[in-house]
Formats: sequence, C-alpha cells, structure tokens
Amino acid sequence: MQNEKLISVIIPFYNIGEFVKKTINSLDSQTYRNFEVIFVNDASTDNSLQIIEESLKKVTFDHKIINREKNGGPSPSRNIGLKEARGEYIYFLDSDDFLYKNAFEESINLFEREDPDIVFFKFKKVDENGKTVQNYNDIFKDVKKIEKNRDILIKYINLEIFLYTCSVIYKKKVLNNIFYNENNETHYYVEDQDFCIRALLNSNKIGYINSELVQYFKRKGSIMNGKFNIRRLNKIRLFDTLYNEYKTKDQELSNVFLKRRSKEILWVIRSYIKNETDQNSNQMKKYIKENILTTEITSYLEWKYSKKLNIKNIIQIFLLRYFPGCFINLAKLL
Repeated sequence: MQNEKLISVIIPFYNIGEFVKKTINSLDSQTYRNFEVIFVNDASTDNSLQIIEESLKKVTFDHKIINREKNGGPSPSRNIGLKEARGEYIYFLDSDDFLYKNAFEESINLFEREDPDIVFFKFKKVDENGKTVQNYNDIFKDVKKIEKNRDILIKYINLEIFLYTCSVIYKKKVLNNIFYNENNETHYYVEDQDFCIRALLNSNKIGYINSELVQYFKRKGSIMNGKFNIRRLNKIRLFDTLYNEYKTKDQELSNVFLKRRSKEILWVIRSYIKNETDQNSNQMKKYIKENILTTEITSYLEWKYSKKLNIKNIIQIFLLRYFPGCFINLAKLL
C-alpha cells in the first residue's frame, strides 16, 4: 500500500435517494484499494445524506462528506471536491452509476505501464431495471491502447469515440487550473464536454482500456434525459467558442470545431422536434424560427461554413434554411 498511488473519487449528489447504495457498494468492491471518496452534498432536500451516512458505516474505504448550504448543480460541487482531493489521480463518479470491481486496478495498471496523462474506458448505458440500453460499441469505435492527445481529441469531437464523465481518470497535474465552468447560463448541458476538451488539450498521451468498466444509469427525470430545454443551444455556443479560440492558432482543430458547431445546430433542432411530439409542424416551424434560429445561430449556417460538411448534412442545412417544413418531416424519420 505504501507505493500505491492514491485515487481521489469525487461524487456530487442531490436528492439521489436509494440509487446511491449501489454506487457505494461498487466502490467498496474495488480490487484496488488505495482511494478516497469525497461526497459533496449539493443541498439535498430528501434523505440522501442519511442514506449515504448509513451506507458508509459498512465500507472500508476512506471517505468524507462535504455539505453545501445552497444548491448549485454538479459543476460547483465537483470543483469543491477537486480542491479537496489529495490523490495523484482524479475520478468523477455520478451518484447513481456503477463501477465494475476491476475498474481502478485496470486503470492504475495502464497508468503504471504506459504513463498516460488520461485513461478512459468503455461504458454501458442501463435503465432503472438494469436492462442494457446501449453498449459502447453500438455507436463508438475502439482505439489503440495509447494515442496522442490530439488524435483522441479529434476523434472525440467527431464522435468516433466518447469520453463521458465517469469513464475517465485523470492525472491531477493535467487538471492544473482546469475546473468545471459554473455558469449555468452558458454551460448548462455542456460543462462535462468543456471540461473534458480542456483536459485533453492540456495532456500529451491518452490511454484506452478496451473493456467495459462502468455502467451509466439512464434515470428518468435526469438532466440529460428530460424534455427539450432551450439551453441546449449552449452546445452550439461551446463549439463556436472553441472555433474562435483556435482559428488563428491551429487551423486543423478550428475546422474540427467548426464542423461540430454546424452538426450541433442540426442535432439540437432534431432533439426539439423529437421531444415536442404534441406540436404540429406549423407550431414547430414558429418555435424554431423564433427561439432557435436566431440571427446568431443562422449566421453559422452560411455556405462558407456548411460547405465543409458531408453531403447529408449540407442537404439538411439547405432544407432547414429554405424548406423548414420538409426538414421537420425528415427529422421525424431520422
């Protein structure tokens, strides 16, 4: 134990209830034992704190609970945990997700063998009954065990691979001056992506474990699975910010961010169409025109930007701009 490096696990929670028990049990089953867990209570109003306190009486790992007086969301809670962390490695775990018992051991072995700055692994998405909703390779590709940060970043932006919050372990030094953005107006829905991209940009070598080591719990009522929220436009603005940040210093990366910005416009609008099934096409056209296709967003669809996309996306953008009714009907089928 003397030579084993410490992993700091940061778990924000808010009104999580009984779901957290499985998460705690999965931590206590880890074969690699040198880790601490920092629970950050985001001013829960139910009995979550009591459930966690009672569950922690049975565990053998180091832990602490930090209580916040005011609810602020997961980003400030994660930042509090990050500042408190003592470990050489940082891992963010959601309070309803489940780790496989070899997750830390596999990750530490790769860190020790190859010395990457970041390690990520596969995940499986499950529903409240434990039924598989999506396996990693249903959508995403495998990569080499070790790759350069730039190659991983580009694959991540292009959605060839995916790093979600609980499938990544960082060397703490990589996160120097990197924190979750706490501005809910600009980073609601995108704080995780923004953090991950900044960390990848600040790293050199990335490790990949070709094994499923965590289950992502798709819970009804969670932020990412709720009804359409206009703040999903933040996904577009995130990639606009990155595009403008890099367009004068890295042409390749700026082009990658630019393409993703255009794709996000299509995805955000399709998300609205698929979620608001109680509205007819005329109502949808009116909402899209007044609330999504603002002057700012419409300017991103100009030909000088969209010509860099593939033909499928170019056609969709053309329909969206000039024949929105046809785009709506197409989006319902996609």
